[in-house]
Amino acid sequence: MQYSFAFKLIEEKTNIIDLRDTQINDDSEIYLDTNWEFYWNDLIIPGNFNNYKPFKIVTLKDWTEFNLPKTDRSPSFGYATYRLNFRINKNRPHVSLYIPSAYSSSRIWINGHFFSEMGHVGKTRSKTIHRRFSQIIPLNTDENNFEIVIQVANYYHNKGGLDKPLILGASNHLHDLKSKRIMADMIFIGCLGFIGVFFLFFYLIYWNKDKAILYFAILCISLSYISLSDRYAPFTVIFDSISFILLTKFEYITLFLAGASGSLFFNNIFYNFIYRAYSKIIVFSFLALVILIFSLSPPHFTKLLIPFLILMIINLIYVTLVVIKAIIAKRLESILLLLSIILGSIIFYIHVFFFLGENGNAIIYVNFGYILVFLLLSMLLMKRFSDSFQELEHSKEIALQQKKEISTQSNQLSRANLELEENLKLLENYNAELDDFNHIVSHDLKTPLVSVHALVSFIEEDLKTTLHADTKNHINLLKDVVARMDALINGLLEYSKVAKGNKQKEWFKLNDLLHKVIGVVDNQQKNTIHLPDEDLEIYANKIELNHVFQNLLSNSIKYNDKKHTIIHISVVKQNNEYIFSVSDNGPGIDPKYHNKIFKMFSQLDVNEDVKSTGIGLAIVKKIISENYGIISIESEKGMGIKMNFSWRIK
Repeated sequence: MQYSFAFKLIEEKTNIIDLRDTQINDDSEIYLDTNWEFYWNDLIIPGNFNNYKPFKIVTLKDWTEFNLPKTDRSPSFGYATYRLNFRINKNRPHVSLYIPSAYSSSRIWINGHFFSEMGHVGKTRSKTIHRRFSQIIPLNTDENNFEIVIQVANYYHNKGGLDKPLILGASNHLHDLKSKRIMADMIFIGCLGFIGVFFLFFYLIYWNKDKAILYFAILCISLSYISLSDRYAPFTVIFDSISFILLTKFEYITLFLAGASGSLFFNNIFYNFIYRAYSKIIVFSFLALVILIFSLSPPHFTKLLIPFLILMIINLIYVTLVVIKAIIAKRLESILLLLSIILGSIIFYIHVFFFLGENGNAIIYVNFGYILVFLLLSMLLMKRFSDSFQELEHSKEIALQQKKEISTQSNQLSRANLELEENLKLLENYNAELDDFNHIVSHDLKTPLVSVHALVSFIEEDLKTTLHADTKNHINLLKDVVARMDALINGLLEYSKVAKGNKQKEWFKLNDLLHKVIGVVDNQQKNTIHLPDEDLEIYANKIELNHVFQNLLSNSIKYNDKKHTIIHISVVKQNNEYIFSVSDNGPGIDPKYHNKIFKMFSQLDVNEDVKSTGIGLAIVKKIISENYGIISIESEKGMGIKMNFSWRIK
């Protein structure tokens, strides 16, 4: 049974509250929240109040809401004394006074007797030690007149003074409520801490593939610590001299961490339904709040709680919309999460608006409800783990099947390797035979040709005065055939040596190379050859690139049907290759012959006066292919030719 109303004053002057007509039962709770004398910036001990006049008769609430003389509002920082006089009936059970925790250090006297001090009450920040505990103080059964004097000092929080009412009630009832509160807290803190530690070790040791487990563990551990620190402040008991401001900052950071980890937990669960920048917004918001916590001095950092709660409310609305969206997409996790949100919201509503009420067991039920919410979230995580584990098992089956297939393919590969080794041996033999062939061609075939050419020349010299005209034509034809045969053999030798030549690359200026080539193919400078505008530095095999340009420029000049040959050369660098082009104003080539000209011994009747072996462009294509390039032709008959080819840099 609770009482909270304006009590009858016995004497207006002394401000004594008369509670003798109020019956105190075994379950009564009388809220002493009105008619308190408030002395600002004075620390008065019992017996000295005759020398002071109270600034105000107040109701217990944050003293920054009090209007004081010469000021609109009292500041957050300062010190003050509260005093209350009341009388109760002697015919009563044993009663006690419940003093709630406050955001201030405090010192308490009852009827002139000093009872306790929370921290140390001082007139400056350096002399004040802040502590925050609730306590139950028994009242003397032989007395019915009581004077309560409480000195308070605050130098860290934006709220100051006593902001919650003292409760007068039967001692057994108050102790019973406190025991139930401790039991409910220990169940909540213990269960939540156990869930958090379990999932943390589960993530670190067994299943670190799902970050949602880590975020959920951090959420549970953070909420467990916040509950423990807010109600029992164990570190202030263990370390007497520890800074309460530092502990409060750490408590705020832990609260912000809980909000961030909870948000990131939802982000991981519904990654496919959440805006991509959501996680970055959460992380940056958390970091910004942490930076402000460390940057701001008391009491300003304690004001960050309001923007944090607003952010969390907006976040909860967004998460709820995402969950509904996921339900529409038939995600089982979303149903569990929605149940958790609905249940958590109902419990929070009961907690805020119906807290203990007339039933002291309500807080136990509320905490059990919170635990049930986190168990539902744990079920969600275990469902994710179960699905992942099943996928892993399925992957293992696939892996075993693939292992068998790989084993089969490995055997096939081994056989292929054996065949490859045999082919390599054959290739070595073929290369050796090719070398022998080159030797035969260069010595055994070329030597008779040289002899034939020399013999024909001797015959022509000896019989030059008596040779008939037809015979002379036959001798010239024979010499021409021998020369063509020699050129053909030289072309074959050159083609066979392309893959075996020196492959060393070097840096050089392209235009320097082109000047040397032009000096060979156009030594009389009868033609116009335009070099690239940019003198690009090239990294390539200089000999091979020289051969390609010499062949292409030579062809453009030899097969040109104009009196004056005009050639354009260009180059660009793209990614890891060079793109070259050589274009001329020659007769062009019909598109149907574009592929034919790169084949061995292929010749087109473009210019009957020019003799060709048909090997030159085949050699060019082979050199370009050896450098991982491609050569192509752009031409229409009578429109000139443009040769494009690429050349790998490295």
